[in-house]
Amino acid sequence: MKISLIEFSLENFKSFKDKATFSMSSRKNDRHTFVSNGENLLKTTMIYGPNASGKTSIMEAIGFMIHFVVRSANIPDKPGKRNFPFNSFLGSEEGKKKPSYFELVFSLTESDYDEVYRYDFEFDFLADKVISEKLTKVTSAKTDKVLFSRVGSDIKLGENFKDAKSLIGATRPNTLFLTVAAQFNNDFADKLVKALSSFIVISAAGQRFSPDRIAKEMEKNKNLKTKILNYLKVADFCIVDSGTKEVPVEGIEVKKEDGEFSFKQTAGKQLVPYFGHPVFNDKNEKVGVFPLDMLEESFGTQSFISIMAPIIESLETGRPVFIDEFDNSLHPLLVKFIVDLFESPEVNKNNGQLIVTTHDTSLLGYQNDFIKDQFWFTEKDEQGASKLFSLAEFKMRHDTEYARKYLEGRFGALPFIESVKK
Repeated sequence: MKISLIEFSLENFKSFKDKATFSMSSRKNDRHTFVSNGENLLKTTMIYGPNASGKTSIMEAIGFMIHFVVRSANIPDKPGKRNFPFNSFLGSEEGKKKPSYFELVFSLTESDYDEVYRYDFEFDFLADKVISEKLTKVTSAKTDKVLFSRVGSDIKLGENFKDAKSLIGATRPNTLFLTVAAQFNNDFADKLVKALSSFIVISAAGQRFSPDRIAKEMEKNKNLKTKILNYLKVADFCIVDSGTKEVPVEGIEVKKEDGEFSFKQTAGKQLVPYFGHPVFNDKNEKVGVFPLDMLEESFGTQSFISIMAPIIESLETGRPVFIDEFDNSLHPLLVKFIVDLFESPEVNKNNGQLIVTTHDTSLLGYQNDFIKDQFWFTEKDEQGASKLFSLAEFKMRHDTEYARKYLEGRFGALPFIESVKK
């Protein structure tokens, strides 16, 4: 099944007090979009805003929602205890009492029939219980068809879940019914949860693919190894070879027995990637290659390599990928290069989607390469609550320089910094 993001909404989560909706839908069909179930969906979007304005909260919200859909049935039932993270908006007294709300609108291509449908899944919850949950399908006649709905313990089932009636009683207050249905092998729920779990969410710069994970992926998928190397060559990193090798690693094993701790030194091996750089003689002739482990490369090179693994995965499979602090340690031209991969119909044949947060305003300067629908902004109000809005909400001339207007404060979403006395 191929999934594409249409909209995502959140409310009362971290820095967001009121409901905010992010959309990948575009008003027109052009080179920046692809058509899914009759809807024009963007291939790339960029979210801008000051530090601590809510950009990361959006990425964490989508990551939490997917994680909760996949794993809520595994949460132990412990009355009176905090069973899963409840990160409500803390800047108001009502934030702790109100439920957090999430809604995901997406299109799904069923490979067996090559049919595309639009679905809307939403739920809200408190620290120890799900308040409501609903899954809706938009039919070809553009009418809403409720597949199941839930308010507290009252669950009503539609035709796709008729065989799941016995699961109503098995659905605990702190668990999503969709997760339970998938866990108990309801075919439709299982397909849906697997499709949602295919979202790639990299919620912070420090959580990009680690060297050992990249090495394992390179061993498992030789095509990935070849493509990473090719992109390193195209992007002028002066790298001509790549591979994996085992290196010794040491650690400490901690055990607790009868209230006493014991420590034992351990030794093992870990698979790591390495990259080959050319060696030249005094005639500027290439005479060899010297290897560097990934962690010996510059931080910018490490950042590019670690980000390319999920990028390639998205381009090859069409999985949506979300990256927080996208431009971290990357040159603006490298940032543009990666975005262009998704914009290219020759490279992005499976219509993968790239959603990023960034401070790189150079992308706003390519006004002939992007449309207003692709740019979003976050900012906080006087109470510290985040707001989300699109550049498409502003009326301006076709030749407006977006980057200059943004830095002038015409769109908001800028930090208010006092001038330094000179």
